[in-house]
Amino acid sequence: MNKPSPKKVLFACTMNSIRSPMAAALVRRKYKGAIIADSCGVYEGYLDPFMVQVMEDWGVDMAEHLPKSFEDLDLTQFDLIIVLTSAAKEKAEEMLGDDTTPVEFWQTPNPTDQMFGPRDLRVMAYSDCRNLLDRKIAKRFRL
Repeated sequence: MNKPSPKKVLFACTMNSIRSPMAAALVRRKYKGAIIADSCGVYEGYLDPFMVQVMEDWGVDMAEHLPKSFEDLDLTQFDLIIVLTSAAKEKAEEMLGDDTTPVEFWQTPNPTDQMFGPRDLRVMAYSDCRNLLDRKIAKRFRL
């Protein structure tokens, strides 16, 4: 049985540099406003050039992504928070306190684990992360 699709979802990870902005952009690309998606991190992070590149490969311009942290958002405005790391799960639960906004945990590998390999392997790790998130999004959100 599929869970109902929320109208407004937040993706969060440790830094708002790779996984969470990719996930939010993939939802916006696929659902074109039917689901509003945003992203943040425990720490603000930075604009990651590999993330920008692999999203560009799918026609998604991320060059203007402005990284932000949990503190920049009102978490209660979201119908669902999807956390992609343990640190983000802890931070979301801490900030939500007694609020009933559901939090789902999607353990998502960090493509920066390949940071010291050849460039093509790093790009492949980022692409694999994007593809994994895209599959999880397609499975989770049904309109």
